[in-house]
Amino acid sequence: MAKVSKESLGIQTLRWAGLLGSTLWAGVHFDLTSAILPNPTATIIYRVFFGFVASLAIIAGLVFLQGIRKLYLPALAFYVIDLVLLVETRTLPALFVGKVLPINPYVEISIVLDVLLIVISALLWITDKE
Repeated sequence: MAKVSKESLGIQTLRWAGLLGSTLWAGVHFDLTSAILPNPTATIIYRVFFGFVASLAIIAGLVFLQGIRKLYLPALAFYVIDLVLLVETRTLPALFVGKVLPINPYVEISIVLDVLLIVISALLWITDKE
């Protein structure tokens, strides 16, 4: 049996954590595709947006699992941008809705997952040399 280094084991753990976190993140956002807003145009736009970003999160999870180092930085950027948009729409009027959006359990879960996935993405980008 091959000897596994602690560093390799740590990276594998981070990869799996990235996969699981990204999958949970996608699940939360797929659930939001069923949201109905007062403005029908906003409803369609938000449904498409949430479906698209959930799909990107699944791809990010696969990037982590496969250890595709070249895509760790885009995954990191994806989660940073999402966190910025999440905070921005809770402090300034949201596009197509025209008002500040409320903080709810989806937002709280997304913020926690965004922060965790930012840390995981950054750690993998810095440490994964394989």
